Amino acid sequence: MNRSISSKISLGTAQLGLPYGVANQGGQVSLIKSKDIVNLARRSGIDKIDTAITYGNCEEVLGKIGVANWNIITKISEEKIEIDDINIWMKQQIEGALDRLGVLRLYAVMLHSRSMLSSDNGIKYWNTLEELKDKGVIEKIGYSIYDPSELDSHYNNYHPDIIQAPYNVIDNRLEASGWLQKLSDDSVEIHARSIFLQGLLLMRQDQRPAYFKKWDKLLCNWDSWLVSENLTALEASLWFALKDNRITNVVVGVDSEEQLQEIIDISEKKLEVKLPDFTSLDIKLINPSEWVL
Repeated sequence: MNRSISSKISLGTAQLGLPYGVANQGGQVSLIKSKDIVNLARRSGIDKIDTAITYGNCEEVLGKIGVANWNIITKISEEKIEIDDINIWMKQQIEGALDRLGVLRLYAVMLHSRSMLSSDNGIKYWNTLEELKDKGVIEKIGYSIYDPSELDSHYNNYHPDIIQAPYNVIDNRLEASGWLQKLSDDSVEIHARSIFLQGLLLMRQDQRPAYFKKWDKLLCNWDSWLVSENLTALEASLWFALKDNRITNVVVGVDSEEQLQEIIDISEKKLEVKLPDFTSLDIKLINPSEWVL
């Protein structure tokens, strides 16, 4: 890992607005604890916050803490109601985010789902983002993907400055598809999320919900390898995401200041390990939206 923490880690904030993650036992993080997390991140050189309008009251929490000196990335999701004017609606969404966060500009805004670009209104969503980028309200625009195949459909028509995608020891589709290299070659910022697979990779066998019994062999192989290498799951998962210089940023969400400190300490270690192939293409495992818990 030859990049500094400040240029490689983004603070994920879903936990600050929602009871988020399969391993989360404590529910939504309190305002006081949220402030401690954000302040520690800043002291440690982390300068990016990743949030979304749909993360409960996360943007309001961040606004109360004070994040004017941060590079903030937020995401917009499609409404389930009919929108009369996409341009006006999009601007209202972004203005609302600015107001809640207490900032004048955003580092990046991403569309949160592929359905927004696939819809008849896709070009309208994108044109509004480009307009706000031209005005300096947004520095970078892009979209969050759940499968690299979405880039096959949208990349040429909607060329992003920034992409967010799942990337972890089990889900290596971004690399296998060739898109990791393509995006890097095109100087697109690549933000890896779900590096702990919503906490699943950090859980012991006896902690995993019964739903994951089907993949016991794979997950137990992961457990055994960690023991053989004298590594924690946190160390190995972080190392996997941070080691590749094509990954611009790694989004890490935490429930406490102590968790973040542990991540910061681990990210400063230099690890040299050979990772076996733990990859799976089973969407029922690698896509948390498919989980039945």
